[in-house]
Amino acid sequence: MNIIENINKTVVPEMDWATEKNISYTQLSAWSECPHRWKQMYIDKIKQPPSIHLSFGTAMHETLQEYMELMYNKGQQHADEFDAHSDFQERFLALYKADVDKKGEHFATQKELIEFTNDGLNIIDFFLKYRQDHFHKHGWKLLGIEMPILLAPHEDYPNVKLMGKLDLVMFDETMHRVVIWDIKTSTRGWTKYDKENKLKTSQMVMYKKYFAEQYDVPVESIDVRYFIVKRKIPENPRYPIMKSRIQKFEPSSGKTTQNKMVKNMRAFIEDVFIDGTHMYDTDNIDRILAETDKCSSKWCQTCK
Repeated sequence: MNIIENINKTVVPEMDWATEKNISYTQLSAWSECPHRWKQMYIDKIKQPPSIHLSFGTAMHETLQEYMELMYNKGQQHADEFDAHSDFQERFLALYKADVDKKGEHFATQKELIEFTNDGLNIIDFFLKYRQDHFHKHGWKLLGIEMPILLAPHEDYPNVKLMGKLDLVMFDETMHRVVIWDIKTSTRGWTKYDKENKLKTSQMVMYKKYFAEQYDVPVESIDVRYFIVKRKIPENPRYPIMKSRIQKFEPSSGKTTQNKMVKNMRAFIEDVFIDGTHMYDTDNIDRILAETDKCSSKWCQTCK
């Protein structure tokens, strides 16, 4: 099988917003953690408040992706000429300003803006200095940035479509494997608890399973990895590795883990949609909410 040929010839369909409903891993995660919060977000359409963390994360994603696109598709010289520091700073401040305009007021102080900007510039410095340790030019191809997925994960609900975009999809020519990267920003990196949190790590399991289906690639030929960049590092780290602003993590994504994720996805669809349709089953959703205690997550704004 020619993996690259299969990927290149794949045409991902467009969403038909009149007859289809899209779902995402964010929806599945929200429903699994707190159905009350899911209802607020997707039924009541109560928007989540803007956050400096979201502005920062989006800007960092886009700057790193731009650098990778230049390096692999245009050449190292073009990547070296790219002013990643200015690019990040301009993106971050523009995103923040756009959210301020929507909200009608600031949601961060000037001190916080300066702090987050400097943190981002420090990440860029570290990434550029140690890029070769994480992404190799030779023997690797960049297959896509924000590569789309759009398919029905439940055969009985053909108009409920899973929609996703993959940060970086690469091909290791030496090992003949697809590697899907998800970029995450974090204050101090992922702890053992974060790595063991299946709600946090199953996103990449989902991407692996459905990328294979969408692009006709053997699922066993796909690796998934998180690329986590840290805003803060210890002033006097106990171990040298703690000085790094980059953390990589490869979650368990074998058949057992995939099957559990698929089971959860199917159960979610069956819970919230009328049988065989793309319409929300409000009666069943209300019944589940009435039987469900509010979640215990300290991060859940709905259940505070």
